[in-house]
Amino acid sequence: MPQHRARDAPLTPKTLVQASNWEQFVEKMKAANLSEAAIAAFKQNYDQLVAGVTGLVPEGDIEPVTDLPSLEGMTSPNGETQSLLSSTAVLKLNGGLGTSMGLEKAKSLLEVKDGKSFLDLIAEQVKHMRREYGSAVKFILMNSFSTSADTKDFLGKRHAD
Repeated sequence: MPQHRARDAPLTPKTLVQASNWEQFVEKMKAANLSEAAIAAFKQNYDQLVAGVTGLVPEGDIEPVTDLPSLEGMTSPNGETQSLLSSTAVLKLNGGLGTSMGLEKAKSLLEVKDGKSFLDLIAEQVKHMRREYGSAVKFILMNSFSTSADTKDFLGKRHAD
């Protein structure tokens, strides 16, 4: 995916000076005992910031998905669907509070249809996959400190299985 540079963020003497201060940043991170991997990750992000990369993709560069494969249409090696799904995880990001929508809980707990929340629908999909294929597919939620407690409480009450 191409990196997109902010149109209103050209390289300026200020950003060039910031780039020349990189060694000071490295010294500070090393003094804080950060790993080389953490320093390298920070450098990559810093270089993108200095270059004016926004991380945004212009709408004109986005193309709709026209065809997605379906599990029913796939063949598994030696018919091992159950075994393959048992070593698969469904991973969902669940870290956002719905404060901008007037909520004080995880957005996934918002009721969307027939008294069910987004999290209800997701949990039901995972349980269906487990029943349909007799697999122990894992279900993992990436929560934030703000969403963890109410998510655990909700799942304990509505999806203890």
